Amino acid sequence: MKSFDRLRTCALAAAIALAAASFACSFSYSSKSISDSSESSSESSSSSSPGSNQTSYRKDVESYTQAFVVSGGNEGAFFPGISDLAKKRGITDWESNENTWRGIGRGLGRTKIDSVQLGVYETNWTAGDSEKIKLIRKGFDETR
Repeated sequence: MKSFDRLRTCALAAAIALAAASFACSFSYSSKSISDSSESSSESSSSSSPGSNQTSYRKDVESYTQAFVVSGGNEGAFFPGISDLAKKRGITDWESNENTWRGIGRGLGRTKIDSVQLGVYETNWTAGDSEKIKLIRKGFDETR
């Protein structure tokens, strides 16, 4: 019986290790897919109109945020991804750009988060900046 228990324990450990490795690969792939999707979106919808560029940027941020939250992305990778999107659209000073924060709000609104989770993202991502929180809420409410 001890041999059977040991075999079962080993099989269980192997299954857990395989599942963990599979999840890590899946997350890595999904993060790359998010980046690739945003990049192709940026390239395919670029325009010479500044207003159109801002709208496209907001939509890129929205898609990126939604995919990031749904995939359970690493918090430390979120803002570098936003920065990359801004660079691709020629957006300078993305941290003070209204479309950054509205896009984040719209992306959060397209997920299944509740108001408590929204508050956590707002606090973590804005460091309590009330203007940025208002813009996130505005974007979030636009999707409801």
